[in-house]
Amino acid sequence: MKRIICNWKKILCGLLVVVLAIALLLGWGRTKTIPTEAEVQSSTTEEEGVFVPILMYHSILKDTSKSGKYTVTPTTIENDLLYLKEHGYTTIVMADLIHYVYDDVPLPKKPVMITLDDGYYNNYTYLFPLLQEHQMKAVISIVGSYSQKFSEIDEPNPAYAYLTWNDILEMSQSGLVEFQNHSYDMHHQGNGRKGTKRKWGESDEEYRKNFENDLQKTQDLLRQYTGSYPTTFTYPYGASSKGSIDLIKEMGFLASLSCYEHENIITKDPECLYFLNRYNRPSGISTEEFMKKAGIAEG
Repeated sequence: MKRIICNWKKILCGLLVVVLAIALLLGWGRTKTIPTEAEVQSSTTEEEGVFVPILMYHSILKDTSKSGKYTVTPTTIENDLLYLKEHGYTTIVMADLIHYVYDDVPLPKKPVMITLDDGYYNNYTYLFPLLQEHQMKAVISIVGSYSQKFSEIDEPNPAYAYLTWNDILEMSQSGLVEFQNHSYDMHHQGNGRKGTKRKWGESDEEYRKNFENDLQKTQDLLRQYTGSYPTTFTYPYGASSKGSIDLIKEMGFLASLSCYEHENIITKDPECLYFLNRYNRPSGISTEEFMKKAGIAEG
């Protein structure tokens, strides 16, 4: 009987040792430290990514009869800019996203991106002064053939003209506007092609040649007239074909912009920079409604 009791004591002692060892490994008995808000934000940023809403505009005209899905008034876009500024958002450009992903350069606490497609001259007439006044930034994606044409005919009419190379240079040198590539002559839906999508029956080699030759023209023109070289390709109509992402990567583009209306979570993975989503800004809804749609909080 004494031997049985002795054995049970040994077993209990062994179990106690095991329990104590586990407790030490798990840190039982330590004072639990509650992480600070900054630590939580840092952890979330590193592990889950940074939420970056991207807004998409096109033409800006005073004539309200022209307002629609892709045209807003100067008052509308100014109200949008003021809303963002008043609610603590900081406008960024594509270079900021690229530096964050590749070089660990921090983004502002509440980043947002203003983008404009096509390169309308009215962007210079109405948007540029607002950016200067409020010290905010924007990304404009130009169609190279449009800028080439209006640089030659020199008709600075906000109703129909497009930015000239001189306009682009002035805006670029301000540090407030970044210019990107929206194709040279693929912003149309004729000849069996929608934007940069592959034509029916077009071979891989034919598509590669047509795609690369077109985009390269705008790359070369922007470098020639402004000294800058676009890092981002903005798909006309948001239309793309299988394999196009590989082609733009081979050409040196580090990012691309789509027209899909979804949120963007920017991580340290370079792949997150391709097919970035954007929320189109139509007329007919308030700034508050549009910002809510884009996931932009009031707080």
